[in-house]
Amino acid sequence: MKPWRLRRPIPPGPDPWTRLARAMGLEAPAARLAWLRHADTEEALAWRLDPTWARTTDPCLLPGVDAAVGRIRAAIDGGEDIVVYGDYDVDGVTATALLIRVLERLGAKASHFIPNRFSDGYGLHLDCIRELAATRKPKLLISVDCGVRSVEEVRASRELGMEWVITDHHALQAELPEACAVVHPHLDGYPNRGLAGVGVAFKLAQALLDAAPHPKGPDVAFLDGLLKLVAIGTIADMMPLTGENALLVKRGLAALSGSNAPGLAALLKAARIEGGSVRAQDIAFGVAPRLNAVGRMGGAEDAVRLLLARDAGEAEGLMARVDSLNAERREIQRNLATSLAPPDGAPFDLVVDPSAHKGVIGIVAGQRMRESGRPTAVCTVLDGVAQCSLRAPEGYDLGALMEQARPFLASGGGHRAAAGMTFELSRLPFVRQSFNQGAMEQARGRGPVAIDVDGLGPAWVPGSSALEALEPFGQGFAPPLLVLEGRLAKPAQVFGPGHVKLHLQGLAEPLTWFFAEGKSAALAGTGALRFAATPQDHPRWGRSWIVDEVLGDEVLPP
Repeated sequence: MKPWRLRRPIPPGPDPWTRLARAMGLEAPAARLAWLRHADTEEALAWRLDPTWARTTDPCLLPGVDAAVGRIRAAIDGGEDIVVYGDYDVDGVTATALLIRVLERLGAKASHFIPNRFSDGYGLHLDCIRELAATRKPKLLISVDCGVRSVEEVRASRELGMEWVITDHHALQAELPEACAVVHPHLDGYPNRGLAGVGVAFKLAQALLDAAPHPKGPDVAFLDGLLKLVAIGTIADMMPLTGENALLVKRGLAALSGSNAPGLAALLKAARIEGGSVRAQDIAFGVAPRLNAVGRMGGAEDAVRLLLARDAGEAEGLMARVDSLNAERREIQRNLATSLAPPDGAPFDLVVDPSAHKGVIGIVAGQRMRESGRPTAVCTVLDGVAQCSLRAPEGYDLGALMEQARPFLASGGGHRAAAGMTFELSRLPFVRQSFNQGAMEQARGRGPVAIDVDGLGPAWVPGSSALEALEPFGQGFAPPLLVLEGRLAKPAQVFGPGHVKLHLQGLAEPLTWFFAEGKSAALAGTGALRFAATPQDHPRWGRSWIVDEVLGDEVLPP
């Protein structure tokens, strides 16, 4: 059981969110939720409450966009073959599909390529580039969600007669590739550093379509259609849903709530997202895992084909394969999670299982991180090399930890909260020591790990329409989380693989506790229970609650 605290200290005196409620036309509980998330100005809230195109950043301000547009238009005018080279995660496949859609609209001769997680690994690879040169003979390659650290690969491509436009959002290094253009939100003070890879691709697409500083007329509908992919990729990649990202995702979710092409329609149906508005959490827990499963279990080409499918029959067949791979992924993931030794209390939880399936180690790392509150790496081993996925809670920086351990690593890159690395297994003691030391330094002054909540009791949650107005909830703008307490009104109902349905006395709505096995000892007693739970609204079944954590008696100051 974990201690808990209010998400943000509320000063004495008048409620600080009252002015915000009046200015933005919000009911008090909704304004309070926004204020607790530090969205306490009209400007900060307008990104999600008034998501007009006029608020968006001019794509031509994104470093490298002008040069990229010039080279791509020259390729289109010259009839050159173009290959979009993507990544195998959701961000990468949505970015690939988005750019293919735009290039087709502009009449380009374009195809796409996604490397295989197992045989190729992340990023640009010379073997793949040489194969593309031999089989497709492109004059121009455009990377999405990868490539900014691939200096040697881009240089070798030029010797093969091919040029690159690099679009990426991952961590930069001192030397940039010698490409025709490098489009990256961390260059030259661009205002939205939190763009996902698909967000960067979208900004490039916007400039290619001359929809700058923002689209007008018939372009609006097409660009909103592209934002469906931006919403999916941004949420799946756990990029901050604040500022311009909130606007782009909000518009994308609104577009997904309308009519969709066969591929997206099949995805939403498989995730049981039918009727009503599509929410960010629907994407995070329903759509993203299915798309991710394709790349986790093999090649991600089918994920791109599904997103691009225009034929209902083709979409249905691809969706059946996606769901089959997702079911297989869940089983492998569950087996790995239960077979690993529990965290040993070290500042950095690094666990190695030579037989671990590479496609699920990132998911399991995320699970362990959430349970322990510590940065985590789960590693498999291939030919004597540890291949690891890393996840970290808020307040840690995996990039800094990897830089500290760089002398012992073969490779590494990613974001503050999610990353990957490889190292010779013989160097495991040095890697472990470096990460433990770095995590200990980053944790200094953090205090006990506590659950941040929005209040005690369900009265602090607004109605479903007010919650919908505050969408998207996710990274950087957490979903509502309330403390619910009371005795069981009747025995818990077990369903599925260890899930539990609960009814508390005095609470009309039920609670669902997913994957409660091994954690539900508290249900055996007759005393009062205390949970941190998030509300879930369904157009047909109304409100219910999803248990996030079991809470103890200790309440920590914010």
